[in-house]
Amino acid sequence: MNLKYYHDDNILVIRLSKTPYEYAEKQGDFIVHFSKDNKPVRIEVLNANRFLKETSAIFTQKATSRFMPV
Repeated sequence: MNLKYYHDDNILVIRLSKTPYEYAEKQGDFIVHFSKDNKPVRIEVLNANRFLKETSAIFTQKATSRFMPV
């Protein structure tokens, strides 16, 4: 797996495999590229800074609630 952030475009690219991709599908801020045998090989996260802020907030909340005394 390889991660690369393109600051000027605000895109996070996650390369899962070096396999060439055949086609892509977009769902919201995500573009998933698939190989010819329908396996995901690359994921692009558009508006990456917003996604990372929201994701880190969720993980922080879960971690905090997990370790708080009941």
